[in-house]
Amino acid sequence: MHYSYALSALAAFASAASASLTINNWCAKEVYIYKSNNGGCNVGSNGACSTASNATPWHIKAGHGSSSLLTLPWDKDGHGTSLKVATTSNWKTTPSVLQFEYAWTTGKYAALYWDLSDLDGSGSGLVGTPFMSDNVKVTPTGTGSGSGTCVKLKCPAGALCKDAYNTPDQTATRSCPLTTGTMWLDLCEPAGAFNTKREIRFEA
Repeated sequence: MHYSYALSALAAFASAASASLTINNWCAKEVYIYKSNNGGCNVGSNGACSTASNATPWHIKAGHGSSSLLTLPWDKDGHGTSLKVATTSNWKTTPSVLQFEYAWTTGKYAALYWDLSDLDGSGSGLVGTPFMSDNVKVTPTGTGSGSGTCVKLKCPAGALCKDAYNTPDQTATRSCPLTTGTMWLDLCEPAGAFNTKREIRFEA
């Protein structure tokens, strides 16, 4: 009885934990994140728009480790969400950003649709990212990962990322089952880890 209850509790916890994006900051610099849902303003951890005097972005410390991880649950309202990652806390004017965009969609076309975008990263219509000189990688895990377009997305340092959006009509959107595990976004990943074919992850 207790064993069955423990398994049920663990399954529920794993299910809840898997519905998220974990950002791993390997960079020697801190990063700051705001998000926009359904075309709304860029909001931070306290829900205030980035232009407000009390705006507080999500903040990830520099360096690889437990203090350099941020886990954000998916917005599941079916609308598009854009997570905007910058290397400055000054958002009075929008800084150069890397965008992780996604939509959690149910119904006939149920899936987690996602992409990385450098478009508008340096301003409206301008391609850019504050991580141009760094390795960036997105890794789906768990159910469905490794099949179809639910595969790793890699942006090598010093090159235009061919897997990210750079033009409005480029087809760079990917999809994963809603049962997919934690999605990992690694920033400034060292070459050894970036180039390895094996992924070692410890799920919550």
